[in-house]
Amino acid sequence: MPIITDRNQTLEVLARLQEARVVMPVFCYDSLMNLEANLMAVKEFAREYGIKNPILAPSVTFMYEDMQQADRVLRHGGAEEGLKVCLAALDILCDTKDGTYYEVVTLPHVDHADAEKEEWVWSRYKDKLATVMVDGSLGNRSLEENIRLTSQAVEKYGNDLVIEAALQRPTVEGHHEAEALEGADTDEAYAISAKSYVDKTGVDLIVVELGSKQQALGWADYNADRAKKVTEFLGASRIVLHGGSSIPLEQLSTLAYDGVIRFNIWTRVAREGSQAAAETIVEDIDVIRSGDPGQEYYTRYRNAHFDAQVKAWKDVLKSIGYERLANN
Repeated sequence: MPIITDRNQTLEVLARLQEARVVMPVFCYDSLMNLEANLMAVKEFAREYGIKNPILAPSVTFMYEDMQQADRVLRHGGAEEGLKVCLAALDILCDTKDGTYYEVVTLPHVDHADAEKEEWVWSRYKDKLATVMVDGSLGNRSLEENIRLTSQAVEKYGNDLVIEAALQRPTVEGHHEAEALEGADTDEAYAISAKSYVDKTGVDLIVVELGSKQQALGWADYNADRAKKVTEFLGASRIVLHGGSSIPLEQLSTLAYDGVIRFNIWTRVAREGSQAAAETIVEDIDVIRSGDPGQEYYTRYRNAHFDAQVKAWKDVLKSIGYERLANN
């Protein structure tokens, strides 16, 4: 299918996922290798389980201070050039019938775009995107300022894009804890704050704190009770969970039943791919040093990196119950 960039079609995809009790995998990337690994994993998983038109949201941050992915796509840097390369690659791989991954329904996403400083990004590229995270939580802004900037973005771009936003700044390993939310010391009080935020801003999707932590691996305790309470107050599945790598795989199966509709993950896959590549290089170090071109050691390094990422993505898909999409 062509790449989805239309707001109404994006909402239809989200409705399909909610009906199937499947969270949308928001697979992040900072290179073409990451991007293709995302696509291959979904394509292979879909064929294995008989899923027609599998769904994937390839996601890249722009100049997000905690993880600048678009700026790392090219060695010399340059976030806008990196974003252009990634969007062009999606067009080649997915948007025409002869594209290798045409069967994957892709919904491009820009993540953690500063609500004020990076408005120009989603303004300039809105025709290439399905969703954007308008992040009003950055820059030590107050909740009131977050609401003001986010609601302005919804008013200007809400007819074109499905907009995600953050109630509070998320926790990032090694950088900062989540910003405190005044008066939200119980799950019900937190849910009331989330409902108020959605009502005041008009956003489609909301990032809330559920115990996860960005750039951390496999230790967090997912707060299903809070997710359910927020969903109860919102009346629909509208939660986006960031920092998916920090939650053990065995805790992911209930996300869709708790009201989580989108699930962001990257760190687990990046680390497993890098570890596989490093191990292959170490195994081949004598051949590499000899400079024998017939050994194709670069191909082995690349393939080890790529294949480990595909396996990791498929493990995540299985953990979130992605196979349920075969029935919808």
